Amino acid sequence: MTSTDFFDQFNEAIQSKCPFVFFSTPESQSIKAYIQTNSETYCIEDYSESGFVFAPFDANKNSYYIPLETSRVLKLEHLDFEVRLQSNPLNYEDPTKEHLKLVSSALDAITTTDLEKVVLSRAFKFNLESSNPIETFKTLVYSYPSAFTYCWYHPQTGFWFGASPEQLLKLEGRSLSTMALAGTQAVNLGKAIEWDVKNREEHAFVTDYLVKVLSNYLEPIKISDPQTHKAGELLHLKTHVTGRLKSSNYSLKALLKAMHPTPAVCGTPRQLALDYILSNEAYEREFYAGFFGELNVPTDQTFRNSKKNIENRAYQTDRKSTHLAVNLRCMKLDNSLATLFSGSGITKDSDPLTECIEIQNKIATIKKVL
Repeated sequence: MTSTDFFDQFNEAIQSKCPFVFFSTPESQSIKAYIQTNSETYCIEDYSESGFVFAPFDANKNSYYIPLETSRVLKLEHLDFEVRLQSNPLNYEDPTKEHLKLVSSALDAITTTDLEKVVLSRAFKFNLESSNPIETFKTLVYSYPSAFTYCWYHPQTGFWFGASPEQLLKLEGRSLSTMALAGTQAVNLGKAIEWDVKNREEHAFVTDYLVKVLSNYLEPIKISDPQTHKAGELLHLKTHVTGRLKSSNYSLKALLKAMHPTPAVCGTPRQLALDYILSNEAYEREFYAGFFGELNVPTDQTFRNSKKNIENRAYQTDRKSTHLAVNLRCMKLDNSLATLFSGSGITKDSDPLTECIEIQNKIATIKKVL
């Protein structure tokens, strides 16, 4: 399939108003798509489902998915398309003053309660002169090849876009991998990279949590040394956590419930941080800091070799793959209104102004494609 044919299918999907997703996994140099062939709404029940899932931050809300068996599955093998940069004057109301107060309040809570870390976020709203979902997605894929990029549409959620640097979970057969991604600083060319105590502690909260949770599921658990990971114009601390499932009779639903939300997007202790977020953030996160990705689908090798899949029919294989990313560096698009989301982790060593600057730096990932 040529890129022209592929993006013609993208345009037809937009016109159909049926659910669809176009996405590119990190370093894949290809794009896949699920285009639902009916207008039904499908919600996850137990994570035995197969397809593409789009889950919210709040696990008590509906998680939607596009089933593999009711979708046309397309793949563009080579990224040989042109990117037309969009140009919009991006005027917005600066929430910095309110966020400074929110961070200061969180620091008080960390001092006086058992709360150790809480991730506080903001939503930035931009009125666009024009918007083109296809060009926005193309630019994301082109600009962030090491991220999990996507364009998702569903009548229940509207348009969402993202370029996530953070893997929540990758599962092939019984081999599982995930990552702790926390700690942030801006790229500073010509300057040696150093990580302060605040960022290292913030990162350690996430790593320790994942190891504790996964010890019930994996044997053995392998933990890499923390390393610096570049995502756009930002640097993060990243630690890989890998292992093999102890039993084939595990519950993916229970595993995801234990993992999500991690301290990277929520805080620690988790329930205390979650309660603080829901009580104090002045908006609903919706799908920001949730997760998305392919769920229980045949591996890419099977996909490439299966003519039945190209013809839009379900097929069977013993080897299934699940690849989920945390929904960060994301945007909701409602006609000409773009809402961009960003957050930062607050610990006892946080500086309110520095945290606000970090949030501004993070929204630049999506802001620049507009």
